[in-house]
Amino acid sequence: MPQLRKNIITGEWLILAPERAQRPDDYIRSGRMKRSDKSKCPFCPGGEAFKNSIKDAETENIYVVPNKYPAFVTSINGNDSKSYRVEDSFYFVKHALGGHEVINIKNHDLEPFQFSTSLTQELFEVFQNRYLFYKKDKINEYAMAIYNHGPESGATLDHPHAQLFVSSIVPNYILRELHGSENYYNTNGSCVFCDMVKHEHHERVRVLAENDDFILFTFFAARFPFEMWVLPKQHESQFEKVGKDVLKNLAIILNKVFVMLDKTLNDPPFNFFIHNLPNTMKSCSFYHWHIEITPRLSNYGGYELGSGNVIDIVAPEKAAEFLKKE
Repeated sequence: MPQLRKNIITGEWLILAPERAQRPDDYIRSGRMKRSDKSKCPFCPGGEAFKNSIKDAETENIYVVPNKYPAFVTSINGNDSKSYRVEDSFYFVKHALGGHEVINIKNHDLEPFQFSTSLTQELFEVFQNRYLFYKKDKINEYAMAIYNHGPESGATLDHPHAQLFVSSIVPNYILRELHGSENYYNTNGSCVFCDMVKHEHHERVRVLAENDDFILFTFFAARFPFEMWVLPKQHESQFEKVGKDVLKNLAIILNKVFVMLDKTLNDPPFNFFIHNLPNTMKSCSFYHWHIEITPRLSNYGGYELGSGNVIDIVAPEKAAEFLKKE
């Protein structure tokens, strides 16, 4: 029987309808994605994009460039972040200020499941450094690092890369998380993310892996089949404050995700993204930074688009059981 599940953080209802699907292994890709010819790749060292590398951001295995077609652009002066009215003062608009960068791994041929612990840790350290760079400008209210793998994830080029979106607004979904977690804290006197760590650790049914610092599990109210979350076990609201030893354990957990996806679903397209505290807040007793991993195996239909309520057709518990078969 279909089931309604409530996202304990945002309060959103999702529909779990596994009867609409067949089996989890029906999502296994029939063929692997192939890398393009690196001699023509603009993101490889020596290519067109590499010429615009931000030297202060470059590391041994990673370099950063401004996005050629940015969603957000750097502010020219401190006054252009204000909203203003248009069309007889009916609508509100504002300039899309901030920054938009592409964070490239230099080795064209690496797939995520081949990443070493040190490389994944290096990627997270680059994220932190770019967060701190943009945090200096008060116009930049939020930074979100994402990783795209495969064309269905939004990766227009198949060179391994992440992106950083920096905006003068806090994204809508982050606002819902903040409001929901604050309400939970005011009602229960505890952090919903801390409570989720304890609950998932105790129940075990959705847990995929854990170490001293992190727990990995399929999310109870998943928006996508096989959606996974990584939560820090210690309360920390700001990703940029995480130390190197903890980042190493984060890299170990993420690499487990990449290997699981490769072995069980034949290296499917996916995104992962970091949800973090806005730059306008210094610390927070009710919010955790965390990572969400979303394999891109299905598309939203008319009901999802019209209602805003997502239908998931793979139970997170079944997804966890399947992913652990690797």
